[in-house]
Parts: sequence; C-alpha cells; structure tokens
Amino acid sequence: MAIAKIRSFLDSGLKSVSQPLSERASANLEPEIGIRIVHSPNDKNLRVTVLGARHLPQNFGFTRVNSYVVKVKLIPGKDKYETTTRNESWPQWNEEFVFSLRKETKVKFGKSKFVEEEIGASKFMVATLYAILEDKPLIATEKKESDKDKEDTDRTPAGKEKKDGKKKDGKDSSGASGTQDAKEQSKGSKLLNQFFGKGSDKIGESAGSERKAFEKRRTIGATTIPLDPRNFTTKPLKPKHSQDVSTGDMWRTLKPISSGISGAEERRENKKGQVELSLCQEKSDKKDVSSGRLVLTLVRLRCSLQSMHEHEALKGQMYIKMSVVDNGRVTHFWKSDRFSPCVSMKFDADQAQVIAENPYEGALKDVSFVVKFVSKNKIGKKITVGHFVIGPEVGGTYSEQWKQALAKPGQQIVKWQHFE
Repeated sequence: MAIAKIRSFLDSGLKSVSQPLSERASANLEPEIGIRIVHSPNDKNLRVTVLGARHLPQNFGFTRVNSYVVKVKLIPGKDKYETTTRNESWPQWNEEFVFSLRKETKVKFGKSKFVEEEIGASKFMVATLYAILEDKPLIATEKKESDKDKEDTDRTPAGKEKKDGKKKDGKDSSGASGTQDAKEQSKGSKLLNQFFGKGSDKIGESAGSERKAFEKRRTIGATTIPLDPRNFTTKPLKPKHSQDVSTGDMWRTLKPISSGISGAEERRENKKGQVELSLCQEKSDKKDVSSGRLVLTLVRLRCSLQSMHEHEALKGQMYIKMSVVDNGRVTHFWKSDRFSPCVSMKFDADQAQVIAENPYEGALKDVSFVVKFVSKNKIGKKITVGHFVIGPEVGGTYSEQWKQALAKPGQQIVKWQHFE
C-alpha cells in the first residue's frame, strides 16, 4: 500500500514538472486559442496577435494531424490573414496582423474620402483554427503489403529478363527512321509547349496543389471576440503610442461554426449532425393558383468533433440527398458531391435545392421533403447517418418550418434541422 502511494506521488510529480507552466495553468481540456488585440487610435488600426493554441487533437480518426494554422478576420470587413503552420499540439505563434480601421468611401466627381471606423460591439474579430492532415493514414498495412509484393517481383530474375526483353525489342523494331521521327515529334511538342502549354500547365499544377492542400484541412473550431471598448482595459507591454489600449492575453474555447441566424436552442450540437435549411413558397402571378412553387434550399452542414472522428474512421466520404416525395413517390431529388468528413460546410444556394410544384390549390397536402445524410466507404457500402422529413404532418420543428413557409409566401423561413 505504501509503495503504491509513493509510486503515484512520483508519477504525479514528474508529470507536473514536465508540463510547461502555461499548460498547468489551464484546467480546461477543450481546444483553446490565445489572442491579444491592441487598438491604436493614432495609427487608426487594430494589431491582432495570435499567441498560440492548446489541447488540440493530434489524430482525426485513423489520420494523423500534420500541422495547425489559424485564420483571423475582421467582421464586417474583407481583410483576413493566416498564420504559418505549426506541427505541435500546443503550438505557439506570437504572430501579429494589422487591420486598418480607415475605410475609403466614394463621393461625387470621382473623389474618395477616408473615414475611420470606430470599434464597438457591432464589430467582431473571428479566429478559426484548422488542422492539416497527413497524406498517409496511421494504419497502412494494405499499402505496405502491396509495395512489398512489388519489390519482390522486381527482384526476381524473371521480372528482370522481362523488362530487359521489352527494352531490347523496342530498340530493334524501331530503326533509324523511327528514332528520327521520335526526335522530330519531341522537338515539335517542345515548341508547342513553349508557345501554348507551358503557362497553362504551371497554372493547372498550382491550382491542383492548392485544392489538394485545402482538402486536407479540417476545421477544429472558431472563437468570436466582440470589439467592445470595455474589453480594452490594459496597456500594452511595449506601446507605440501613449493612447494604445489592449485586451491583454485572452484564451478562448473553440466552438463549432454556426451561422447565428437561428436561436441558441436550435444551434445546440447534435451527434448525428444538423443542416441549415431555407424553405420558401414563391408567389404566383396566376389568378387560379393560390401560391407558387415550394423551394427547399440547403445552406450549410454542421457536425460535432466526435462525429467527424467517427466518420474519419470509416475511411469514406459523405454526401447529402434531398428528395421531393408526392404520395409515396419520389418526383425530384438533388444529391451533393461527395466530401470528406468535416465539422462545418457551406453549399451553393443556387444548386443545392429541390422544388415541389403547386399547380392547383391543395396540391401540396400529400407532398413532403426527405433529407438524408449518407456515408459511403471505399468499397461502396452506404450507411445512412441520419435523416428527417419536412412536411405538413411530421410534427416538431419539421412541420413548423413547413407551416410558416405556407403562411408567409415569398418569405425565406430559415431553420436548423437535426438528423434523427
């Protein structure tokens, strides 16, 4: 008993000594990010310093995190900046970004005027933290075995003779004329690439690499800091001007990204995920029709971090399908492109929609919308993560959104709906 107590005491002591002071100071184990904001009235700008982050996930399912990056943005505004990448679970950046508070406004006769924007509760600083995944999964036994088999076949004498034989036959069958034609073709292709294809190839390669890097990103979460003057209560350590004020070092918990359109109850996190949907009944110009078509539009998807880890473990991809069902028969449907598991994703409102026609009064009484969230693994097996039905007699918020859209033609009824 005494030995066990001594061992536990030594273990706890070693752990506390090995941890940095900043780690021991935080009892919260949720992902956090450190931000410091300095307001300089003389320079008319905000200096935002990304201090670091802590308690970050090191793995996403069977994929290891390679590095982390933070994006900061001023809302409203178009300026946004990103930090460099760090490959630690407790990264430290201490990188500063400057946001100008001077706004250029156009006036008559081609003249422009600069106006300083005041900080206030209507302005926000948003910091979003992303994880960049590695190319190789943690468990890659199938790839290792295939590479091993390939090396074994290359080492065998038969494989060597086969390669040499192919090379020899090609050399003998082509003659002098063949080699001359090949040289001319290569020269012509070089000239064509020089005049036409060189720049496009480079642009295509750069665009492809940027797209590939973006697909590796996973949103861990974001934090929103209102620029209320009451939050700027301290003086910076090294102020540039005497009037500079700072928020000090703030550590904020990262939260899932949401649109903020609906209430807090509707934005509450759901394990299977939820989607933001807009339902609108178009106004009709025809006299014999009470109202026009009923349009359901998908705005965005949101999942919890735990759900994303579970989907990553399946090594598959996800998609969302929306269908119009009339008297038990699917009359129209839309299906999204497949995407990797994520915590938040936006959709193109012009494409992600289904329409229920309303040719006469009472035509929509037997119509409903079915929304499915599906996971499809590498071997093609489909697993329905969750679904729900929006219609006149389904109950809950699903029928409430339907009834509000019919009661207010021409108005967008936006709600977060949970998958069941």
